[in-house]
Amino acid sequence: EIAEELIPHYGADCPVAVVARASWPDEEVLRGTLETIGKQVSDAGIVRTAIVFVGRVLDAEVKTKSRLYDAGYDRHLKPVRK
Repeated sequence: EIAEELIPHYGADCPVAVVARASWPDEEVLRGTLETIGKQVSDAGIVRTAIVFVGRVLDAEVKTKSRLYDAGYDRHLKPVRK
């Protein structure tokens, strides 16, 4: 298990996010710690097509969501496709 390999380096309480099937209609996001995420992933039945993010930065509270894919976002260099 990846958590067992990372715990000695980050600590068991290090935040983790697992994003399964990112950007698909059935995307699933799990959040936990290195100590708890394994059970969550197992319980959710996630076995592939997932991205794992690990780090203290995941503790930060998000104030705004990304507007990267917002239709009204001005990309300056690349026109919005319609």
